[in-house]
Amino acid sequence: MKKYTNILLSILAILAICMVFGGPEGLSFAVIATFTKTCTKNIAGNSALYVTEAASVDAVTVTSGEITAITMNTTLLFQQVQGDLDSISRTEEGEGSQTNISYTHRVEARFAKPSKAVNTLRNSLADASACGILAIVTDGNGVSWLVGYNEADGVERALYLQTDSVTSGAEPTEEDAQAVTIALECSNGYVALPFESVYGATISGGTAAALINYV
Repeated sequence: MKKYTNILLSILAILAICMVFGGPEGLSFAVIATFTKTCTKNIAGNSALYVTEAASVDAVTVTSGEITAITMNTTLLFQQVQGDLDSISRTEEGEGSQTNISYTHRVEARFAKPSKAVNTLRNSLADASACGILAIVTDGNGVSWLVGYNEADGVERALYLQTDSVTSGAEPTEEDAQAVTIALECSNGYVALPFESVYGATISGGTAAALINYV
């Protein structure tokens, strides 16, 4: 019994040392956040998409993991892009192991039908892609997310045009035919940040005129 007690005490001592000085190879224990579930309605999908060139943004203010302000470069603004109903999607795929985790961010929208106006949008996104694009996506719950920015990289790992395709279809009965699909994508080491609720409400409410050029 004394043998097992000594082993247990040794293990506890090692754990205590690791917590104070760090574990093997300089590793230290991370504190995992608590999470409290809220019983509220959850609505899938997204209601709005806004994009701008990364160079249009001078500064982003983040407070406690939420965006509380964006300072634009002179009079430049985010531009509203109206995709087809229920076609705007935002995905965030994380992968990796141990200390190496990366996230692929993707914003996608579909536009019917091909036209000169859609071509103008496509060409402008292709031109902006060279230096990066930022997107604001407002989800079905009214929460707006900034994609293409993170606190460590700023706008250096912004979105770029990943997909720009036209599908004409072959028959009049094809529901998804005669449409243009555009997807913006980027990879970095961080999840996308939401806008603070009051600031986000001005975006979803259509009153953030200093930030967005609404249709």
